[in-house]
Amino acid sequence: MRFEINVPDSTRPELQAMFVALTRRLSEQPELVEVINLDEDEAIQRMFTPERLAHIAKAEAEIDAGHGLTPEEVDARLAANRAAWLAANRS
Repeated sequence: MRFEINVPDSTRPELQAMFVALTRRLSEQPELVEVINLDEDEAIQRMFTPERLAHIAKAEAEIDAGHGLTPEEVDARLAANRAAWLAANRS
């Protein structure tokens, strides 16, 4: 069995070397890989409903269009949500 991982040319050399080592090891020891048929996995089917997949596709399109959040905006929103949750759940 042969495994292949495609990475962009811009990937740092040390990371590329790690991927090469990983693919070599997996190719030599395929028993390390568990084959999962996603189409038959009921838990995954329940998790990724058509509605959720549509939501993910919409989010991906918005991010590709430049409408994503910066890491700072994500941190600020998470901090606000955490503070609100803590305030609502203090005993």
